[in-house]
Amino acid sequence: MLSKKLSVLVFASFISCMSFAQTNNEQSETDKVINTFLQCDHQFFKQLATHQELINQYVDLATTSDNVTYIPVESIQQSDKNKVMFKKPLKYRGLKITGYQNIYIPTTLSGHFLYWGFIFDNNEDEVKNTLNNINWLPYNTNVYIANAKIYDRQLKPTVWQDDPYAIDGVIPRLGTINKAIYLELFANNQSTVFCSIQGDLDKETLLATRPDLKPIIEKQEAERQERIKTYKEKMQKEKQEQQSQPQVNATEATSKHGDNI
Repeated sequence: MLSKKLSVLVFASFISCMSFAQTNNEQSETDKVINTFLQCDHQFFKQLATHQELINQYVDLATTSDNVTYIPVESIQQSDKNKVMFKKPLKYRGLKITGYQNIYIPTTLSGHFLYWGFIFDNNEDEVKNTLNNINWLPYNTNVYIANAKIYDRQLKPTVWQDDPYAIDGVIPRLGTINKAIYLELFANNQSTVFCSIQGDLDKETLLATRPDLKPIIEKQEAERQERIKTYKEKMQKEKQEQQSQPQVNATEATSKHGDNI
């Protein structure tokens, strides 16, 4: 009887150890994904692809025709459709990640502003104190900034450099692009950690950081070309209609209405 009990205890302990090891392994894999996200570059999307099966347990992923894996939202340009909440919280270094947000703000004069990142079920201080390997600096009363970089096409060589002038209210000047990571209040003791790239963005530089946006950019370009085509066809039609109208010369007008006295 004692031998049988010992066997049961050993087996239960073995199963428990296997379960603990599996949990630790999954935690390590999800940590890799979030660690890579905090670098704010294209490697994040590669990690999503590598750990797609695991991350799908928390949020549904999608893949572009170029095999770029990303977290889809309904619309990156509509504030009520640019976020997705997770099926269950993803734990990261004691914090709880509950959602993802992807924002695009185009402007006429100041360039393009893109933000992508995670919603935490933790307040700013909890996130800042946990992510203490990041040098958070005050941006304004409710926002912190870190790892600010600038890309200036007028400088040679043209490379990403530290940006000491990344302060609230200063927009990127023409010919420059800014990149940084932000921590800000979300709602009800929740906060968000966003990567951002903004300014005078060209397609090549944007896709180097955000390869997931290629289908959206191509769709927008196709729509723009269609609008141009429609406009040209409209103008051509109006021109043809004007040319097809009968022309009345001065002699004909005089003969019909008599001489003016």
